[in-house]
Amino acid sequence: MEQSDWRNSVLTSPLMKIMADNLNRSASEMDPETSPLYRAVISHMDADRTAIDIGSGVGRFAIPLALAGVKVTAVEPSDEMRRHLLASIEKEGLSSSINVIPSLWPVQQDLHAEVSFASFVIQFSRDPIEFVRAMERSTSRRCVLSVHVDQPIGFLKDVWQAFRPSETAPTMLTFSDLYPMLMKEGIMADVTIIREDRPSRTMMDPDKMINLLADLLVIKDEPNEMQRLKKLLMAKKEAGLQQHSMRTAIISWQP
Repeated sequence: MEQSDWRNSVLTSPLMKIMADNLNRSASEMDPETSPLYRAVISHMDADRTAIDIGSGVGRFAIPLALAGVKVTAVEPSDEMRRHLLASIEKEGLSSSINVIPSLWPVQQDLHAEVSFASFVIQFSRDPIEFVRAMERSTSRRCVLSVHVDQPIGFLKDVWQAFRPSETAPTMLTFSDLYPMLMKEGIMADVTIIREDRPSRTMMDPDKMINLLADLLVIKDEPNEMQRLKKLLMAKKEAGLQQHSMRTAIISWQP
């Protein structure tokens, strides 16, 4: 997929929000210190022990890194995410270890750290290459990204076909989109693919999905279409609650 084509399929804010909710929930379901992303970040620390956490969310990586003695710059645009992050910083007594910047990436000010990293964030950027170049400008030792290998919103294809059969369903940036972009820019990155089994509870919860998908499909003022959407989501709920395999690519390179 060419970058210009991908940019035309960037998701609107309602579905972005539900993806963010999924990532937020995962913070309480995982041990970040055992994750490949955390290990990649910590392994490239040098004497300064500094990191930029892009799209830090509630701090699922920023907090454990700071507890491990890393000075973290946490870049997070969401007010709600920052509220939880700041509460965790206060609870853990880490105000001197984590600097929170309320901004999208790239930020306006100059930042410098040994490692910059982003976990499932670059797919929300409208310019992935500028996202990556900004990482490089801010980083002395290693840039690290985690991205989906499998399409995280593949379920939307069936829904979209039911309501808009002549249109292509929205997609989200995945490894197969991003890696060729990096190669075209001369970035030859190391890649590790990991597989995890996880439930897709929120993505297929009709109560949480119906209004968001209705906004995306522009059918909120059409009762018959809303009822049809509800029936479709209910039919898919059982499959959505089952465990399924998701692959993640950990991409890292020296800037």
